[in-house]
Amino acid sequence: MEFIINPSLLKEELGLLTPIIERKATIPVLSRIKIETNINGELALTATDLDVTMRVNQITDVLQSGSILVEGRKLYEISRELPNAPVHFALNKNGQIEIRYKKGRHKLSTLESSQFPEVPVVKESGLFVPAVILREAIRRTLFAVTTEQKRFSIAGSKLVVDETSLKMVATDGHRLSYASFPLFNQTSQKIDLLVPKKTFAQLEELLAREIRRDAESAVEISDSENQICFTVGNHHLFSRKLLGSFPNYEMVLPKNLNLTAEISTEDFRASLSRVTLTSELKNYTVAMTIESGKLQLKSNSGEAEAQEEMMALLMGETAQSSYTLNFNSRYFQDFLQAIGKAESPTFMLGFNDSDSPFELFLPEQREGFRYVLMPLRA
Repeated sequence: MEFIINPSLLKEELGLLTPIIERKATIPVLSRIKIETNINGELALTATDLDVTMRVNQITDVLQSGSILVEGRKLYEISRELPNAPVHFALNKNGQIEIRYKKGRHKLSTLESSQFPEVPVVKESGLFVPAVILREAIRRTLFAVTTEQKRFSIAGSKLVVDETSLKMVATDGHRLSYASFPLFNQTSQKIDLLVPKKTFAQLEELLAREIRRDAESAVEISDSENQICFTVGNHHLFSRKLLGSFPNYEMVLPKNLNLTAEISTEDFRASLSRVTLTSELKNYTVAMTIESGKLQLKSNSGEAEAQEEMMALLMGETAQSSYTLNFNSRYFQDFLQAIGKAESPTFMLGFNDSDSPFELFLPEQREGFRYVLMPLRA
C-alpha cells in the first residue's frame, strides 16, 4: 500500500470516523481504522463498533493498492499535528505504515485487514430527504433520548418518513420532543423505525459538514432487514435498527391546551440560568408561578434560594388565576438551546393545570416542534 494525501483532508475524515471507535473496546480490532486503496485512485477509510459503521471514499494519489488496519485514535492525533503539505503513506517490509512528511516521519504497527468485521453493503436504492431538514429534526429531538442503556425501545429516536412529511420523536419517560417537517417524497417508499442515539449523533456531525459544503444537498436513506444506511455525499453511515415498540407518542402530546403564555426567550433564558444555580442537584427543581401579566421563578436547595420575576402574557379561560409548575430546569434549558437557531423573540408555554404535562413550542409553529415536560412533585 502506498498513497499521498492532503493532511487537512485526512484530519477532517478521521475526525468523523474516530468518535465511532470505542475508547475501551473489548475487541481490540474495533480500535482500528481500515485503510484501503485501489488502482482507480480511490482511498477508503472505515470505522465500526459493530452497531455503527462509517465508510468514506476519497479520490487521492494512489501509488500502490492494498488494505491494512491502523490504530484509529493514534492516527487521528498524528493527523492533527501534520504540517500543511502532502503526506506520504507507505507500508514497509516490517509491516508498519510509514507516514512521511517534509520534517519527519511516524511509524505505526498494522494488522491484516481480514480481521476487520464485514462492512455492510447497500443493496437497494433508498429515498432522499434534504440534509437541512434531517439535521434540524435531529437537533430538536436527540437531546431527549434516554441515557439508560437497558431501555431499548427508547434508546434512540423514532424516524418516520412518508409521502408528505418527515417526523422524529424522542423521549426518556420524563419528557418528549417531537419535530415534523413537510416533505415532498417522490418515491412510494416509507420509513418507520428506531435509530440508536449514537447513530444520529454521528449523522448530525456528518450533515453539518455536508451542509457547509452544499446547503442544497440531500441524504439517501436505505432501509434493509436489520440495517439502515444514510448516504451523505461520499460517506456511508450504517446502523443497526433498535428492536421493540416505541411508546405511543401521540397519546403524550396534549390534544388541547386551556391555558397558554407567551414568554420572552432571552429574558427567561437568563433568569432560569441564574435561578438554577441554587436549585437542588438531584432534579434541578425550579418552581414557576404564572398569572396574568407576571411570571415568577423560584429555587431552593435548603442551603440557598433564588427568585426572579418577569412579564408574561397568560391567555385562557381562567387567566385570572395563579398556577405553579415545578420542573427540571435542565430539561427546560435543553428546549431553549434547541430553539436557539430559530431566533424567535418569544416562545409559548401551554398547559391545562399544575399537575398535568405541559408543552413548549414556538408561536405559530406548534406542529413543527413540540416539547412536552412532565411536572415534578412539589
